[in-house]
Amino acid sequence: MKNDKCMPDLVSLFANMTIKSKIFIFYSGILLLSVSLFVVATIQISNRAIVAKATKNAERELALISKSLMNLINNSENDVRILSIDNRLQKQLTRIENNEMDSIDILEVEQTLSTVISNVVHPITHMAAGSIISSEGTFFDIGYVDNSSIIPVFDTELIESITHRKTPVWEGPIKIKYKDNSCEDVFAVAKTVIQVDTGHILGTAILYLKETGVASIYLDNIVSKNDKFYIINDGMEIISTQNKDEIYTKFDEEKYLGNYKIDKLSEGKSIIRNIEGTQTLVTVTDFKKNDWKIISLSPLDELTSENEGIKRLLIILGITCLVFAFGASYLLSYSISKPILELANVMKGIRSGNLNLRADLKTKDEIGILGDGFNSLMDRINGLMAQIYYEQKEKRENEFKLLQSQVKPHFLYNTIETIISFIKLGLYDNAMQTAKSLAGFYRISLSKGDDIILIEDEKHLIENYLSIQKLRYVESLEYELDFSQEILKYQIPKLTLQPLVENAIYHGLREKEGKGRLIIKGYLEKCIINIEVIDDGVGMTEKQIKRVLNRSEKNKKNMEFGIFSVDSRLKLLYGEQYGVSIESRVREYTKVIIKLPAMSG
Repeated sequence: MKNDKCMPDLVSLFANMTIKSKIFIFYSGILLLSVSLFVVATIQISNRAIVAKATKNAERELALISKSLMNLINNSENDVRILSIDNRLQKQLTRIENNEMDSIDILEVEQTLSTVISNVVHPITHMAAGSIISSEGTFFDIGYVDNSSIIPVFDTELIESITHRKTPVWEGPIKIKYKDNSCEDVFAVAKTVIQVDTGHILGTAILYLKETGVASIYLDNIVSKNDKFYIINDGMEIISTQNKDEIYTKFDEEKYLGNYKIDKLSEGKSIIRNIEGTQTLVTVTDFKKNDWKIISLSPLDELTSENEGIKRLLIILGITCLVFAFGASYLLSYSISKPILELANVMKGIRSGNLNLRADLKTKDEIGILGDGFNSLMDRINGLMAQIYYEQKEKRENEFKLLQSQVKPHFLYNTIETIISFIKLGLYDNAMQTAKSLAGFYRISLSKGDDIILIEDEKHLIENYLSIQKLRYVESLEYELDFSQEILKYQIPKLTLQPLVENAIYHGLREKEGKGRLIIKGYLEKCIINIEVIDDGVGMTEKQIKRVLNRSEKNKKNMEFGIFSVDSRLKLLYGEQYGVSIESRVREYTKVIIKLPAMSG
């Protein structure tokens, strides 16, 4: 609740400040926000650029690792091919195949095989050791490998698979044991030994590639000490990584990849994952030759740490810019507010009643244009006031002339003559009725000086007027009044209908042969009052309608006011959308329609 009370106070405080303070605060806030956003955006863009660069480097790095690993694999396969076709190896295996040896010969064979294998193993290559298996499945005791760690792996089924493929076959990783009881993780590459001349299978040659030899490929490319690499096989088993304890375990796909599936990641695809609270760039590439995948993990905080210096520099520059900007904002607010204050003083004088005051600003900028516009506005206001005065004067003149037209002597004289005629003829009731109608007409016409009366009173006025006209033209006039009850409570300018009714009688019905009929209808439609005066007289042409509704000053002096006066008065009172319209057809009918807003008294 306390915060709710503080907010209006702050708004009120700002609203009551001087224009200079408002401009200074506003521009200072805008500058502070802009510079802050610029600094933050620049840092973010810089971080993104570093991450994008790191992503490309990681993808390029994995491509180089994959290429180097391919060279290592191809070299290893070439080594085992060379070993399998070595003349000394084939000669000794042929002797074993022909059973031409005794125990001394077996020792000679093993010595020869050890010599052959020594040409392709460490330190010459990354090969840890080698094994030779005869066609009968006998493991020769050569080199440093303890055959007891190899025999369970290279069983009959695997040997048959190697023999069937006749190309180098990879197996592993496997943990081999040396004769000195030490162990090492290796990858085995095996190749069938085929007699060159006869094509007869003599046995199987196996070389053991050190896992550390594979690991050295990516270890040489590590940029940060926290970078990690994994090589996994098609069974999601880790076969090489920095932490040797993780070898032979399952790669945690959910931990490192989340909702991504490793099989769905494209070649060299990189993603960013939160791994144990650290934003980490994860990049995956396929090593299709052995159905392996190479995965690199690079923490982003180390990649973006070099951006800290840039961030500090940007903050210092931002603060410096703000200091200068605040000074410039103050000067700007002063230069803008000074002519505005001068203009405000002029406006205060005008508000006091001196409408002839004008701003005298020396500047030619927007404030100067504002001052010129203000002066033009005041000139326009004075002009409009003069125009309003003229229109009000014209309105009063129209009303006066209209009232004058209703009390003109000939109408009163004709009505009195009618009363006298009725008395002479002994029609005392008609005379009495005419006199009552005349009195009622003038009583409502005067209306104690009111210009606006109820539609109900206007209806009574027309009834009195038509009653007099009916008695005068009994042979040529019939009339009917049909007013909706709901509109009687609304207002109408006094003597709006009488000129229209008079016009219908004198210019429509009297010139028609035979009896004419006059209908006056009033109804409400969408908050607009519609009153129709319809006669079946001689009608009007389009030219006559235009002349009636568009009187010139010249014609006003010599012609009846009638319809034009009513239309002009309604438009002055309510607006251009209201007033009088006419529909007519020559020798058939004329319909005069009045539209005015529904306004209660």
